[in-house]
Amino acid sequence: MRIRIWLTASLAALALSACEDGSRNSNGYVATNDAAAGMREDYALGRAMAPSPSPPPSPSLDAQAPESIERLIAYRYDYRFETPAAATVGLVESHQSACTAAGADQCQIVASNIYDDGRGAVSANVQLRASPAWVESFQGGLEADLETAGGRIQNQSQSAEDLTSAIYDIEARLEAKRVLRTRLISLLERENASVEELVQVERELANVQGEIEGSEAQIRVMRGRVSMSALALNYASRVEPVSPGAFDPLTSALTNVFRELAAGLANVITFAAGFAPWLLIIIPLFWGLSRWLSGLLRARREAKAAKTE
Repeated sequence: MRIRIWLTASLAALALSACEDGSRNSNGYVATNDAAAGMREDYALGRAMAPSPSPPPSPSLDAQAPESIERLIAYRYDYRFETPAAATVGLVESHQSACTAAGADQCQIVASNIYDDGRGAVSANVQLRASPAWVESFQGGLEADLETAGGRIQNQSQSAEDLTSAIYDIEARLEAKRVLRTRLISLLERENASVEELVQVERELANVQGEIEGSEAQIRVMRGRVSMSALALNYASRVEPVSPGAFDPLTSALTNVFRELAAGLANVITFAAGFAPWLLIIIPLFWGLSRWLSGLLRARREAKAAKTE
């Protein structure tokens, strides 16, 4: 009977936790007192299980001293370079080589793309994830790399996302779920539990374990974004005053002239090929008609000449 009462309290606590999860705001963050609320639920659940008092809930993020909070911020850097077409590919390869040489724990190439339109324009895009130390080192040598390649920084920007509240809230909820998992495991070890009660406990344990693994994955992803900054490098070749593409309009116009002449001649040939069979009918018809008219005119002239005489 005590197990059933405890299971009822567990289900109520999980329902309250789901309701609190729905109170997240549009940015994906929860209120700062949700962590304390989750711990209070777990504390109440502990009282339902055993007469001995549970430890007090952990203070929320706002209750902690400001100097004790580690700010967890994910940074993103965006660069756009303008380089000569001949030096673009070499610059891209040098940056990729620097990332690869640093090792996967310092820099990782997420995506890379180089595009050459065949008319003198070359563009590229490289997406990196790197540690703050490597990013600082890369930024320090960037000016020298561009000067060597004859390019320049056309645009650069930096953005940051504070993940402190989100990570701490998920970690607080995760700790409460781990405590609940421990208590569910202890229930499975009871000798006087029925099969039905054991099945219910195992079902709840499986749900809690899934929530724990999901929360751990979220924390790993968020902390990975904090430890490895995103770096986007975009390269565009400089448009030269005279390039192979400068005469493209003239070449296109001449090509269009010959194309139109060829199309017109093709139409004439097509028409002649389609009209030729009709000549077998039209030519004899016109020949017979002309012979008939010539004979008619000749007869009239002869009749007129006879009357005159």
